[in-house]
Amino acid sequence: MLDVQDLCKSFDKKPFLTDLTFQVAAGESLVLVGENGAGKTLLLNILATLVEPTSGSVSIDGVDAFANLKQVRPSIGYIPVGFDGYPELSVMDYLNFYAAAYKVEKRGRTDAIDAVLELMDIQHLREVKIEVLSTGEQQRLLFAKTFLHEPQLWLLDEPLTPLDPNGQVETIALFSELQAMGKTIVIATNRLDDVHRLCSTDAQDKNYVGILSDGQFAVFKTFRELREANTEAEATETLSPEGLSKLLAQDSHSD
Repeated sequence: MLDVQDLCKSFDKKPFLTDLTFQVAAGESLVLVGENGAGKTLLLNILATLVEPTSGSVSIDGVDAFANLKQVRPSIGYIPVGFDGYPELSVMDYLNFYAAAYKVEKRGRTDAIDAVLELMDIQHLREVKIEVLSTGEQQRLLFAKTFLHEPQLWLLDEPLTPLDPNGQVETIALFSELQAMGKTIVIATNRLDDVHRLCSTDAQDKNYVGILSDGQFAVFKTFRELREANTEAEATETLSPEGLSKLLAQDSHSD
């Protein structure tokens, strides 16, 4: 579904991403890991067609994304870190605005909005202004907005960070449901414990971990491959952040 070939991005002739090639199919996920400044958010912005690469290509469902922006953008759902824009609107007005932008039919718009409000359990906030919502409530609203146009490709930057523990559990379950629906998911995170929580599902062979270092993938493997490379993890079917960190370090030194 997502096919990236020889992707490079430079600013003022300084390379930030170099020769990235990878694929993520329908029903698969990729969790991007790396230090601050490693290029995770930059890569998400390129995949969202918000930043054009210096060279290389991004294809979505076999369509060159940057040569066909109008065609591919409806299939992309991007949730950046933090909430941006329209704090003076109510939740209902905000969703109405985006439903119109996504060309949701007017006669079915109210039902569509009610459905995403219920899905994200924020029906009680429909008349509340965005500026007074908590960070977690704003995150739920971003998910609700994204569900309106039912994208195939989901791009998420630090999606668990703003949420309380209960919200994180619900969001991880939501990702599993999206995968079961055949969606393609790319998530960026700085937190190794999030990698385990996002990837240790029944679909471990469909959950990829990519660690970015110096603009390239030092590691790109399925979570199952990473777990089975660790004897303790293989025995317990868990992979701690410490174990993951050691495996990532070993692989990055061996490449």
